[in-house]
Amino acid sequence: MSRTERAPAAGLRRYVRRYYGFTEKASSPVRRREGPGVDVILLFSFGPGWRIGSATDPSRPVAQVGSFIAGLHEECVTTEHDGESCGLQVSLTPPGGYALLGLSMDELAGRTVDAAAVLGAGETLAEELADLDDWQSRFALLDQALMRRLERARPPSSDVLWAWDKLVRAHGRVPVSELTAELGWSRRRIAARFREEVGLPPKAVARLLRFERAKTLLDRIDRPSLADVALDAGFYDQSHLTNEFRRITGVTPATYAADPEQISKTA
Repeated sequence: MSRTERAPAAGLRRYVRRYYGFTEKASSPVRRREGPGVDVILLFSFGPGWRIGSATDPSRPVAQVGSFIAGLHEECVTTEHDGESCGLQVSLTPPGGYALLGLSMDELAGRTVDAAAVLGAGETLAEELADLDDWQSRFALLDQALMRRLERARPPSSDVLWAWDKLVRAHGRVPVSELTAELGWSRRRIAARFREEVGLPPKAVARLLRFERAKTLLDRIDRPSLADVALDAGFYDQSHLTNEFRRITGVTPATYAADPEQISKTA
C-alpha cells in the first residue's frame, strides 16, 4: 500500500489530527484487523467499497460501505476490500467530530455509517476530492472545506476539552474521580457529557488510551518486554495486558506484535 500523509492547516489542528491518502492494488481480496483507537474516522473512498465487521465476534453482520464515518469503538474491526482501494482518511479527535460533524458522538459510538448520512445528501466533497489529480491538492481542498464547517460549528465545551486533553496527555492513566473532583462534577454528569461530546464515558476512553499506548510500544523496533509494556501503559501486570488485548482484538499481545495489522489475503 502506498500512503501520503499531511497535517491539517494550523487552524484545524485542535480538532483534526491528520490526513492521509492511500492506494492499494492486490491480486486477491485483502482483510485487515484494525483499531480501536481514539480517533473518529472520516474516510472518502475513491474506488470500490469496503466490508467492515467485528474482529472478535464473526456472528455480527458485516457492513457494506463506500465513504464512511466511524465513531469510537471498544473492540477491533475487520476491513476487507476486493483487492483494490483508493481513498483519503481524515482522523478527527472526538471533540473535533462533535464540532465538525454536528451531532452527538454517542450516535456514532461503536458504529460505522455512510458518510453522506452525516454530512448531508447534497455534500459533494467526496466527488470533488476524487476529481483532483494529486494528494496535495486534495489536502488543500480538505483544509478549505473543514475550515468552512468549523466557522459555523458548535464548539465542544471547555470542560470536556480540558478533561479529554488531561486523559490524552496521561495515556489514560487518570482516575475518573480526579477529573470529577477538579471539575466539581458528579460521575453521572461527566459520563453523560463525555457520551455526548466524545462518544464513550471517560472510563472507557481511558481504557482505549491505555490500549493505544500499549500498541505504540509494541510497534517499536526496540520493543520492550511485555512486562515493561504493561507497566508503562498502566496495566496491573502482564496478565492484565494479555486479557485486555484478547478482549479488544481477539489475539494476544505477542500475536499482535508479530503482525500488527493482521493482514490476510483471501481467495
